[in-house]
Amino acid sequence: MSEPDADVETEDDGVVVPPASERKWLLTQLAAMVKRFGPDRILVGPMPWPDETWFPDKWGGGEASMRRLIRRLMSYAGMPDDPVEVIVEDDAEASGVAGGGSYASVWFLGRRNGVVRFAAQASALRSPLIVVPHAARAVAEAFLRLGGITITDETAAQRLVDLAGVYLGFGVLTVNAAIRHLTGAQTGFRSTRSRSRLGVLAPQSIAFAFAAVTVARQLPDKDARRVAKSMQANPAEFFRAARTLLKVREPSVAEVLALPLRDRWPEPPNLDELRAPLSVDDDGEPEVRRDEEKGVTEMNTGKPVFRVERSKALRLGKMLALPVVMLGMLASRMNVGIEIPMWQVGVSALVLGLLGLGVGRLLPDSRCSEPKCGVPLAAEDKVCGRCGGTVMGVIHHPKERLAAEEALTTSPAAPPTGDAKSEPAP
Repeated sequence: MSEPDADVETEDDGVVVPPASERKWLLTQLAAMVKRFGPDRILVGPMPWPDETWFPDKWGGGEASMRRLIRRLMSYAGMPDDPVEVIVEDDAEASGVAGGGSYASVWFLGRRNGVVRFAAQASALRSPLIVVPHAARAVAEAFLRLGGITITDETAAQRLVDLAGVYLGFGVLTVNAAIRHLTGAQTGFRSTRSRSRLGVLAPQSIAFAFAAVTVARQLPDKDARRVAKSMQANPAEFFRAARTLLKVREPSVAEVLALPLRDRWPEPPNLDELRAPLSVDDDGEPEVRRDEEKGVTEMNTGKPVFRVERSKALRLGKMLALPVVMLGMLASRMNVGIEIPMWQVGVSALVLGLLGLGVGRLLPDSRCSEPKCGVPLAAEDKVCGRCGGTVMGVIHHPKERLAAEEALTTSPAAPPTGDAKSEPAP
């Protein structure tokens, strides 16, 4: 294969486009894919969007839904209609085999007995912003591996996987996911910020590659602006800057990729047929949802918990005293026409607190020892109704929980630590 002409731009490399050496590598590898697999996917192939038009199949949140998603992406990539198997793993057990798990939440496992196999982390199924682009990248890896591309260096191979996703038409899906900034609500009127990554290519690099594909297929500017509007701020800026650079590049992108002239382009596929519901619905069994956050419910099924027995003295004392203090401090800072000396507020809070301590000592309190649970337990409860833990004994403070578990493990017949009382398992 002949090398594409060198990148001859002389302007200084900025932060919105990759360096000249990286731009040359991206175009070289795209040219190699065109030579090996043909130009059709770049010129007229489908460019799916993350919406119901392109992904009309029902979603049940389990393995069957993931199979449908993978099969649809494989059809968009022009891959054979081979049987697909998807294993959904709990995040704590996800193995990340074949390297893909290190770069995405859905990855390609290989082909066995004619079945193309994938794996996915359960948490990825909870968000279409994650599962669709990550599945698209996994399909791109399958395309390369099954197409005979073998690279011993894993990082180099994964860079090529990122680029293959763009070559296959998945740029709208994967460019925006290359780096994604998320904001979530948090208590205290603050927000949490997080960042997720997909693949190993820098966001500027994958945006540049996608821009090259859109320029090569002569995507109108109005459609390119629509694509940019679907992206977050940074990927959109990278994409626009790359298109501006590539549209005036000499030699042109089409020449670098050795693409045919417009009048020799192949016929585009029938999108109505491609986007139609899958002809085979592999729902053989009822689908078990894997995309729901279980939270505390049944998190301790089959595991030991303890009944924390103590009085409500401290809790009731706080419940009576703290509101008085808070209201007194608020009133002292507001001009409501009534002056309340803080010493009176303090005395009132103290009296109510002592009253709560006294009354609370007469009221027993029994709760689950699981810190995330803490649901009240009746004396006859052998299993926590919320977290599902088996009540194995009684302790008098939540801090005794770990020591009680250790004592139970080392000597099941002995009671937990301290003066805790043992209870037989049901």
